Amino acid sequence: MSQFEKQAVEAAINVMKRLLDMRRLWNEAADAYFEPTKFFLMLQQCITTSRTVTFILQSNKAAFRAFEPWYASYQERWRNDPIMTWARDARNTIEKQGDLETHSQVRAELIAGFLPGPATEWSPSELFASPIAIWQGIPKKYRVPQVIENGTLLIERRWVASSLPGTEVLEALAHVDGQFCDLIADLLQRHGISAPPGLMESRPEPMGQLAMDRALYLSVATGQPVGVRLRNRFMMIDRDKARKRSFKRYGVSPDWSRLKNATTFREVAEAYFEHARVVMAKDGYHRSMAFLLRGTKTVETVGTDHPSRASRYVMMRELAKFASACRADGVILISEAWTAHGSDVPRSGYAAEAPNRGEALALISGNSVGETCAFDAEVTRKKPGGKKVKRLGPTSENSGKAQFILMPFQAQWGCLTDEMITDAVNSMDEMGIGETDVPV
Repeated sequence: MSQFEKQAVEAAINVMKRLLDMRRLWNEAADAYFEPTKFFLMLQQCITTSRTVTFILQSNKAAFRAFEPWYASYQERWRNDPIMTWARDARNTIEKQGDLETHSQVRAELIAGFLPGPATEWSPSELFASPIAIWQGIPKKYRVPQVIENGTLLIERRWVASSLPGTEVLEALAHVDGQFCDLIADLLQRHGISAPPGLMESRPEPMGQLAMDRALYLSVATGQPVGVRLRNRFMMIDRDKARKRSFKRYGVSPDWSRLKNATTFREVAEAYFEHARVVMAKDGYHRSMAFLLRGTKTVETVGTDHPSRASRYVMMRELAKFASACRADGVILISEAWTAHGSDVPRSGYAAEAPNRGEALALISGNSVGETCAFDAEVTRKKPGGKKVKRLGPTSENSGKAQFILMPFQAQWGCLTDEMITDAVNSMDEMGIGETDVPV
């Protein structure tokens, strides 16, 4: 490595260190979200630190080739980015005029299905009463049986700067972090230097994507706090050991090479359902699972067991936001399901309440370009209510039809249409699967 290259590496390391300082302050602000004094302190330090990232970069410009025209292109891009110009001006305000003007906002939303429910606008928090008063103030027209029995009241809080009223402040700073990540990765690539993996992987997720840690969920029926929290837990998996355990339990099936070689969304869904059939036949049950995809590759796996129908509505809403935060563009949902057909379908429309309900293994999947695949297989137990499976019926397909459970994801991806909603309503009875609750 030449002396010039060594100087470039050293300068890049100095810039990255300051970016990591910004991230540490971002995380400390997030941890103090409901402690206004500490939150405000960490927020302002994060903003001022973000500006020093570019200051350090410019002070080391002699270490980089053709720095001026390259950096000018980023400056021009940022001048047309309202969040980047806000961050620049906010830092100037803090250092030259005083504290940044911020305020807390609150909104409420009813969740009683897979489609978006009625919601208030964002309003200053001081205009809202207590959470219980908000719950008591749910309009009478919404207090119908479905909402009372299966509804959840979401009360969400966010901090915004008066100079950027439409964007939550930590979401805005996460965007700034992303712009700096792109800048540094480009800079390193121009000099033939590999970017450290942690540079991109430790990027903070925008708080605007996931409401769980800045929201309160109340049961519409009781007013008591409820909710299902999604926590992203990294797990190290020894693939060789996993394959050996799979072979020992399931024999030659499932053949995971089919998933590895899949080139289309449909092929991925078919491979997952083939595996699910093997697991169901051998184990007598299949956990509720969600697989988030980017193209044909799985990027996240989430267990989706849930205690009630109301919690499932909340979970799918948050899972859809999680998918967006992960930049996933497809989802595969696998679970056991109750079934009911024809005259056996109860008045409520929920197959779980049918006196002669059946049981099935079901897969429902969709992606951001509007593709959907749905498969199911009838399950027959050796004994009624027993655990062992006597027979797993042939795979039936309902692909191409609109599915209510996919609508939170389709809404996030911007591909949900009125026609899809109408099709879902018209196809519910034809499908026979009214819901995807795990049988008990």
